This record gives sequence, structure tokens and C-alpha cells, in this order.
Amino acid sequence: MRRLVLALTLVALTLPACATVTPGPAITTPITYGCAKGKTFRATYPASGRKAIVTAGGVTKTLPLARSASGARYAKGPFEIWGKGDGARLSGFPGGPYDNCQTR
Repeated sequence: MRRLVLALTLVALTLPACATVTPGPAITTPITYGCAKGKTFRATYPASGRKAIVTAGGVTKTLPLARSASGARYAKGPFEIWGKGDGARLSGFPGGPYDNCQTR
């Protein structure tokens, strides 16, 4: 019985240390996308995954995460980036549309 109590005590003391997770750093390096007709834009995806910071056509916008059936979609008003894998489509920004975009 004493061994069982000792074993449970050790588990109880070490388990909280295993459950502690330190959040990773934010992803601040912009990703450059190359699109059809030689167009390009940049997007940064902070670690939270709840927003994208997009620069295209001389305009920078922070777009919140939006619902999508497939892939990742960030949108606010007419501004939208929709990506899946290494591909993306951007709309609403000057110089657009930005179609058939791939990460560089």
C-alpha cells in the first residue's frame, strides 16, 4: 500500500511539469507569392492563426480568419486571401486580381 501511495505521489508531482507548454514565437517572416501575369504579394501568418497580414499593390491589411469549406481563408470587406497548401488567391487589393499564386 505504501508503494502505491508513493507511486501516485510521484505521478501527481511530475504530471503538471509535462503539461506545461511554452507558446512558440510568432511567425513574422513574410511569405512571398508569385501569381499569374507576374504579379506578387506578401502575407504574414502570426502563430495564433487567427489573422493574416497581407501587402499587395502598395496596401497592407490585417485580415481576420474567416469560414471556408476548404483551405484557409482570411477576409475583411472586399479584401480576401484564400489559400490551400502552397497556393493562394488574393482579391480586393489594387493591381488585382492575384490568381494562380504559389509560394516562392
